[in-house]
Amino acid sequence: MKRIGTLTTGGDCSGLNSVIRGAFLRAKALGYSLVGIRRGFRGLALNETKQPDYVELTDAICGESMLIQSGSILLSDTKWMSSEVENGRTVEDVKKSIIDGYRYLGLDGLICVGGDGSLKLLNELTADNDELKVVFVPKTIDNDVNYTDYAVGFQTSVKVAVEAIENIRSTARSHERTMVVEVMGRDAGFIALYAGIASGADVILVPEFKYDLKRVQNKIRENFQNNKNYCIIVVAESVEAGDFKHAEREVNGVVKYTHISYKGIGHYLAEKIKEAGFDCRSVTLGHIQRGGETCISDRLLGTLFGVEAVNLISNGTFGKILAFSENRIRIVNIREVVGSVNKVLQKDDKYVRLARDLGVYVGEI
Repeated sequence: MKRIGTLTTGGDCSGLNSVIRGAFLRAKALGYSLVGIRRGFRGLALNETKQPDYVELTDAICGESMLIQSGSILLSDTKWMSSEVENGRTVEDVKKSIIDGYRYLGLDGLICVGGDGSLKLLNELTADNDELKVVFVPKTIDNDVNYTDYAVGFQTSVKVAVEAIENIRSTARSHERTMVVEVMGRDAGFIALYAGIASGADVILVPEFKYDLKRVQNKIRENFQNNKNYCIIVVAESVEAGDFKHAEREVNGVVKYTHISYKGIGHYLAEKIKEAGFDCRSVTLGHIQRGGETCISDRLLGTLFGVEAVNLISNGTFGKILAFSENRIRIVNIREVVGSVNKVLQKDDKYVRLARDLGVYVGEI
């Protein structure tokens, strides 16, 4: 009887529970057991009690309600690696404790649901260790993992952002003002672009493309001259300005295991727009984009990834990342994905072109 482990790591999002449930049902059909590891790699590593933090998944735990529920029933962790290093442990010691936990559980394979930081860690863990058998499922609201059109969690985050922008539009119209809506997007502007188009924004600013503040102000002026008495600007949190830069934080050289926190570009832009004589307010959506009822697309994609991850382990295929491209599942080597730059928006992206064709200002392209 094969014993498979699964964990969720990094920032939470919608669709994680769909992955877990899909993996559980497929494992059950094959006669395998599925172990849920709590709190990501922190739970897998041997801790003070000398055993991992885990639960044997059952029908009672993996019911249909998981499809709707955002977040992860297994919990997640984003700071454990950096905090361990901060407290004096070496990166190699931390890696060893993770591998020891894998051995303790007697796993025949591990399904890791994570983002780019988790993928880099897994690549290092498996580089010189054939014992650690892993299949990776990409999840990130930023949608910045290469080789896959969509990562788990992205579609729901866009849905939540669109609903918020539509609510904000009503007050913008009532008060004849410009509203700057800051959305998440640490390294890429996919949320801002997709949500901006779907909500009818006038300006969309993303980290991939430089922009001219005067042209932003001209777009606002153009709206009011054409009898549109408001303006909606959607900006990704990582966008910068000439005198507004984001600082990176590094923990003993382990910045790749931590998240860089961005904040303030929405407020900055609103102040600059006010200086030009326009009534303007800013709204930062923040972590509401990680929650909300999981949309149908993320339920389907998460379930598909969960089932296919178990199928790979059943077939003895490891060191792979599942991707969804051209409307089908693709299997890619982890080393191949890690060796490439994270996915970002390109000037010839179909949705970048769409925004420009709609008359939306998306920067100096």
